[in-house]
Amino acid sequence: MADRSKNREGEMDYGPLFRLAGEIGREADLGGLLLKILGKSRPWMRAEACSIFLPDADSGEMVIHSAHGDSAPQLGTLRVPKGQGIVGTAMTEKKTIRVNDPAKDPRFYNKADEKTGWKTKALLAAPLLDGGECVGVIEFLNPIGRSVFTEQDEQMVEYFAGLVAAALVRIRAHEAALERAQVQRDLDLARELQGGLLPKVFPTREEAPGIEIFARLDPAKEVSGDLYDFFPVEPGKICFVVGDVSGKGIAAGIFMAVTRTLIRATAVPGRSPLEILTRVNDQLTKENQANLFVTMILGIVDTRTGRMVYGQGGHNPPIRIPAKGEPEYEPPGGMPLGVFEDAKFGERELNLQMGESLLVYTDGVTEAMNEAKDLFGEERLQQAVKGGAALSAEKLTERVVEQVEDFVREAERSDDITLLVVKRRPD
Repeated sequence: MADRSKNREGEMDYGPLFRLAGEIGREADLGGLLLKILGKSRPWMRAEACSIFLPDADSGEMVIHSAHGDSAPQLGTLRVPKGQGIVGTAMTEKKTIRVNDPAKDPRFYNKADEKTGWKTKALLAAPLLDGGECVGVIEFLNPIGRSVFTEQDEQMVEYFAGLVAAALVRIRAHEAALERAQVQRDLDLARELQGGLLPKVFPTREEAPGIEIFARLDPAKEVSGDLYDFFPVEPGKICFVVGDVSGKGIAAGIFMAVTRTLIRATAVPGRSPLEILTRVNDQLTKENQANLFVTMILGIVDTRTGRMVYGQGGHNPPIRIPAKGEPEYEPPGGMPLGVFEDAKFGERELNLQMGESLLVYTDGVTEAMNEAKDLFGEERLQQAVKGGAALSAEKLTERVVEQVEDFVREAERSDDITLLVVKRRPD
């Protein structure tokens, strides 16, 4: 780029500056922006060197990106401790600093010269301001064709610093948007993959002549820490499970997937729910570096008679809904999985009568919260299933979800909601 020059009226020619402003305004990459600024602003400013200092987000150190003479610009070649030097002062005080004899200025950070072999004779540092925030500092060293930087140089650099700051903020906002979009794509993919682990086709009358099974999971976030599953373990018997992993997000989702895989690998013919829970817990506690845990109800039901045995791992007690009479909570029992190697688990045996159902759910149902911070609670859940004996397993599940949603209304969902119903066919 051509050096600055005066026009016929003796005023400074701003044309090169405007052309450079246009170039950096079109740059879409941070590295490309820095190279363009370093490579083209130095000759325009008629200085031996140009540097841009950007703060390290973790350490607060100022990372130097610089260009000297005809050498190629170097990105991130040196670091200056936070708050030190003329640059640190310019950033802290958010003002332009012109120093014509650095050797006599106590703020000067001479270690930079020692590390680079450079000799700083004069410097001009301007903060890169985005409103009240300083996002970095641009510095010019050793003016060419004049002994010191002038007041006019200072005005030009202040104006140029505003353009550089605007370009930096724009690019960082763009990169942050791209990163958020990528994170959202990853979360959407994780949700899709996780959803693929949950069975969506429920047993037919031919497959389970004596019972109905229906389940539903509504995640509060992109990735759920809840799980439900069901699968045949031997002819005439189906294993079902509802679990709730502590925590939220990706880690809970991965722990859930691992738990499901272990259950399916462990639930072999002849093993009781208590044995399955014990073996799954042994595996989870060995590899649980994240210190997560999962509560669980795991049962095996006879698809003809409705007889079932289920194991309890510190989970919310299920509700038994008789064909006639009031719904009642089953007794709680057991300890969560993944915490203690010697954890003890409860076990219950039920004989579902004609038209009788068992509702298994996660605490996202009872702890659903409305705008007044009231919980849906166990009493409301008990009322929601009252008179539900005439409903199918699917309709009973839908009724509970509808009443929870009507209670929560516009309040933000705080937890996943999972329900599974096992119903003895009335005929």
